[in-house]
Amino acid sequence: MKKNWTVLVMSLLLGCVGPVLANTADALDAIERHASAAHSDAVLVQQEGRLLLQGGASGIRKPIHLMSATKSVLALAIALLLDDGRLASIDTPVSTVYPEWRQGRKRDITVRMLLDHTSGLQNVPNAGAELEGAPDLVKLALAAELAADPGTTFAYNNKATNLLSGIVQELAGMPVDEYLNDTLFKPLGITGHTWMRDESGTPMGMAGLSLSATDLAALGQLMLDGGVAPSGRRLMSERSVALLTAASARSPDVGLLWWRIPQWERYRLTEHAASRLTERGVSGDVSQAMLAADGRSFNSKTELLAFLADQLGPNWPQQYSEQITGRGLKLTDLFDVQRGPIAAYAANGYLGQHLVIVPEQRLVAVRLIHRRDDHAAPLDDYATFPADVLRLAETLVPAATEG
Repeated sequence: MKKNWTVLVMSLLLGCVGPVLANTADALDAIERHASAAHSDAVLVQQEGRLLLQGGASGIRKPIHLMSATKSVLALAIALLLDDGRLASIDTPVSTVYPEWRQGRKRDITVRMLLDHTSGLQNVPNAGAELEGAPDLVKLALAAELAADPGTTFAYNNKATNLLSGIVQELAGMPVDEYLNDTLFKPLGITGHTWMRDESGTPMGMAGLSLSATDLAALGQLMLDGGVAPSGRRLMSERSVALLTAASARSPDVGLLWWRIPQWERYRLTEHAASRLTERGVSGDVSQAMLAADGRSFNSKTELLAFLADQLGPNWPQQYSEQITGRGLKLTDLFDVQRGPIAAYAANGYLGQHLVIVPEQRLVAVRLIHRRDDHAAPLDDYATFPADVLRLAETLVPAATEG
């Protein structure tokens, strides 16, 4: 893949001092090396639309399945419903769209809760075990039992996001792929995209959208520009764009199906971790893996999860989801966490699909990979991509202060 890479630095850094040029070149080289080692099919990095790095001819302009990064694009459709006035508020109860939820505790579930993973709906951690191949994903979500009181607990939930696709279809009067095609994709020149549907004909919410790296970057640039297309046409309100990346009340890591990335993090096991694991009935294997972190410091959530993966083995995501998040525990219940300021927003998906937006340096970065036969276990082939992008951003002159 090396021969397909293009690095463009000089046009960006003309007029900058020598050390900045060297540091930026090193940071770009690190992304190139790591992306190549991880068999990336597409990597694209740009600042203010100026190309800094491009690699992987098979994915730059050809669609690749975004996996769970689809969720972040789905959130754009909800924002557009707000702008259109078809959705009064993200705090609107879901029961206004689906009356069968007007009874019992489900009447308290709002659209916001579907977006920030606090609906409380029962959810099988491995989406393939229950959701892939289901004939009607919306009906499956509507029929789900509650595992927690609505709005009380953050728990990543594929099942709940499928219901958002149904809400878009009900309020917009067309499937989400057609709605986004008319409102965002066509105005941005995005063509050739595909979106998987269930047997009922509804586009999936948890995954299913395929875009090229160039087209995904165009959506990132739209977010960066507050909803204004390169043509100058406003496609989304600035208020709705900001709403998507504002912190959730239950987790600082998420907005509304968008991830919030701090400049830096430090994780250390708390002295109360053992008792909290016991109180929640966490299994011995998972408890032992968590407690093995005692005395260590982790410089990022990615580093911590990699440690847990080493302790638990290939099935660690399911064990973690069932025994930790499924029992109402968060990493912050078990680890003392120090965080720097939020520096970036991201859409992330299985296998290492990444869109990273760094507002201060006006940076948009994309990494995509096709699924391969050797992808047998849940993994991210390039989990450090967001961190590498932030290291690059630190070497760049903030856009507001450029020459």
